Amino acid sequence: MSGESSKRSRVPAPRRLGLGSRPPQGVRVDRVPLRVCLDDYAEALTLAESGELLLAGKIIARRGRGRKRIIVLGRGRSFSARLSEYALHLAARLDYGLVFLSVGPAERPDEQKPDMQRFVRESFAFASSEAARPFLLKALELRVEAGHMVHFGEPGEAVRAVSDGLHRVELILSDPGNDAGEGCVAPAAVFTVS
Repeated sequence: MSGESSKRSRVPAPRRLGLGSRPPQGVRVDRVPLRVCLDDYAEALTLAESGELLLAGKIIARRGRGRKRIIVLGRGRSFSARLSEYALHLAARLDYGLVFLSVGPAERPDEQKPDMQRFVRESFAFASSEAARPFLLKALELRVEAGHMVHFGEPGEAVRAVSDGLHRVELILSDPGNDAGEGCVAPAAVFTVS
């Protein structure tokens, strides 16, 4: 009997997915940095202590769903150099991602033919992407994750739609005069850089 029990104890412990302690070559395992986890827990704890249990639960549930981001709201087709430079350096210091958002005019079906509307939208998208290009290149130099998005409609609605799609939007930066928060509740803190 003692021989049978010693054979059972010699069975090796099961390995993770049968792959050993390291993932196979070509497979990358993304882990959320400890700093990000602790920031999320601190934010959730603060909200829970103040009685906002639903918000605290959402913060814990979003853990690990990507990088925190800053939205830079453009003015028409262009972006203010001062605002963009500030956003780039802030994102680099905080290790946040950056989204340059251009908001085009809302569609008005009565004014133009569909072909003309499509042309106006395409030209707006092209011009705004060209305006964002120097700042995206600067983001590469600073090793900041950055991108450019175009949305048509009211600025407040655009900010809401983009932040809902991106998740983890922490800040919204805008020029004076941009009405990012008008008409709806902003999804994150809105700061005006003058």
